[in-house]
Amino acid sequence: MNTDKQLKKSSNVNTMASDQYEVYHVKDVISQEKTLYHYHDYYEVHATLEGEATFYLDGKQFDIEAGTILLIHYNDLHRIVKQNTDLCERVYIFLTPEFLQGSSTKWTNLEECFSGGGERRSKVLKIDADLLRQKLSFIDHQPDASIYGSDIKYEQNLIEYLVFLNQLVQSEENEEEPKVIVQNERIEKMIDYISANLSNPLTLEEMEKNFFVSKYYITREFKKHTGFTFHQFVMKKKLLYAKQLLKTYQSSNVVYNQCGFASYPHFLKAFKKEFSMTPKEFLAKNKENQKIHYEHFEA
Repeated sequence: MNTDKQLKKSSNVNTMASDQYEVYHVKDVISQEKTLYHYHDYYEVHATLEGEATFYLDGKQFDIEAGTILLIHYNDLHRIVKQNTDLCERVYIFLTPEFLQGSSTKWTNLEECFSGGGERRSKVLKIDADLLRQKLSFIDHQPDASIYGSDIKYEQNLIEYLVFLNQLVQSEENEEEPKVIVQNERIEKMIDYISANLSNPLTLEEMEKNFFVSKYYITREFKKHTGFTFHQFVMKKKLLYAKQLLKTYQSSNVVYNQCGFASYPHFLKAFKKEFSMTPKEFLAKNKENQKIHYEHFEA
């Protein structure tokens, strides 16, 4: 990329004071050091206003462009892999389930656009880029504490945007299956297999037997394709699955076996290492009404 162009670019970040949502408007060069594989305990709406990039979402890579909206479910691994144009302007919004539920009504469920199981849990939408910019025009007018009601008006604009997104999903006209960049078809199939069999041990030997390749090949290609070792990827998927199950069953003694762990002590150690808290502490934190606490990566 042209260095002069890089110097002219600036980052415009809006961080809301709310502990239930945050809004970021970014116009800068994507830093590969910041685009780490990551996940959240809350939802993300990622909108591209200008430029093109390659995005990784829960095991698959695809290109995004102006007008692309990603509805990213909590706990789905994702990252921007690379920037494909000089400019990449994007808006990403983080929302807790509690905020969406609290802003919903009997007739209007704002969380619905993130619903769905399996591969369709996170969604890709495509609309006219100018229309998307228009719908997001409110984000650069930050609430002013000296102006009575400005925070409420801002939040109302955010809710209107969420209503619009839900309407898009309901119409199904703007939802699209992105053209996946297949770097290694066999590894892609392994990732799908892992996602569908998280209650199994999922060892290298199991994959070697099912996919007719050596574990040395799997080890090398998995790291190359996902950025994780095979063991790291499986462990992250299992532990993220465990968090989902904990919210449902409220008991780690019930959950660990469903995630393919041979013993509770092994599960407890792995969970604490990944999330820096025990399952019991996670459940307590979740009951306290989960708040946004975002260590700023590129979304």
